[in-house]
Amino acid sequence: MGCSINSMTAGICSASSVLAIAKVYFSLSIDVFNQSSAMKTNTLIFLITLGFSLLAEASDNVLDKVLEKLGASETVDVSKTIDWGILPGPFVNPEQGLGIGIAAVGLYAPPTWQEGHPFSTVTITSYTSTSGSYGLGLVNRTYLNNDQWRMLIDGWISHAPSDYWGIGAKAAEQESNKTHYDAKRLQFNPSLAYELFPSTYLKVGWQWQSYRAIAVKKKGDAAAELKPGVSSGSLIGLEYDSRDFEPNPQSGSYINLEWSDYRDRYGSDFDYQQWVFNLRHYQRLTPQTIFAMEWFNQSFTGEVPWFDHAMLGDDQRMRGYYQGQYRDKHFATAQFEIRHSFNARHGMVAWLGSGSTASQFADLAESEWLPTLGVGYRFAFKARINVRIDLGVGKQNNGFYFQINEAF
Repeated sequence: MGCSINSMTAGICSASSVLAIAKVYFSLSIDVFNQSSAMKTNTLIFLITLGFSLLAEASDNVLDKVLEKLGASETVDVSKTIDWGILPGPFVNPEQGLGIGIAAVGLYAPPTWQEGHPFSTVTITSYTSTSGSYGLGLVNRTYLNNDQWRMLIDGWISHAPSDYWGIGAKAAEQESNKTHYDAKRLQFNPSLAYELFPSTYLKVGWQWQSYRAIAVKKKGDAAAELKPGVSSGSLIGLEYDSRDFEPNPQSGSYINLEWSDYRDRYGSDFDYQQWVFNLRHYQRLTPQTIFAMEWFNQSFTGEVPWFDHAMLGDDQRMRGYYQGQYRDKHFATAQFEIRHSFNARHGMVAWLGSGSTASQFADLAESEWLPTLGVGYRFAFKARINVRIDLGVGKQNNGFYFQINEAF
């Protein structure tokens, strides 16, 4: 397909390219997996959202005026303490059903910031959905002293109606195990990283999570395992990070190794350990196209609570699966993503990946590796901060996600 560079036809060309990619993707996904009613709903919502996005692309001048009222900008106003922008959006995913979320995104320059170094970011997210879930989250990344120090905070408070099948792949595929429950979930994960060598950081932190007020709504064979509890532990890690900008990398690599120790002396109801290994790489293929890849492994030993096992499926990895349906002591996944920008505002991605869970690390290779594939729309809401709208398809489930920043 040929496209003119003429500015009057560039928007039409981009739109036709997006629709062509979407058409191929949906044809493939229908061929690979049987399309359920939920899939039809998610596909319809995604296409409607994509349609509005393409219309917006064709009239960026009008769109820019609207977005300016919400705080969107391609530059950062460093004269402000925090340069905020606010954006609402819909989502549909296997865990929460249909919902609406609102994200407040802020970029700021700490006192030691210098031109050419990354801006610090803060995102406040709230949501509610038809499943009865609602929540409020905070994600902050502060870069100090020319990125020599990094202060990171992730926090969530939520009411989370969910389904639980038990531990292990066999339990996940037994419908009789499925138990529907409500719970109050709190999570707080602060950490501090110091640059020991160029792009190499020593990290220490705290991992805290609480599940309370658990009420079983629909009993399954796994209902007896749902006990309230608190997990609390220390974290130490070593990471190499040469990414140009963490929320939306266009070049560089990331290698992270973490060990967390959960003990009674830290206020935990359970004694166990967690290892995490994460490898990512970003390569520019053309001025408009980025190739991104990730390998992620998570392993637990000891008395692991039911709510903190390694879980397959969320808005970052194995998109399209019900988070926690497949859970065990060990989890591994790989994903590959192509990210293409049509212009400064609009872009699209496509990904392919696979993942598996197992009770023993050595069994991961022999376990069933589940597929994930998907397509997504990207909208640059603020400087290097993307709104992410993804449609992920799994073996039997699918999910439509509205998030801020890239999946990885």
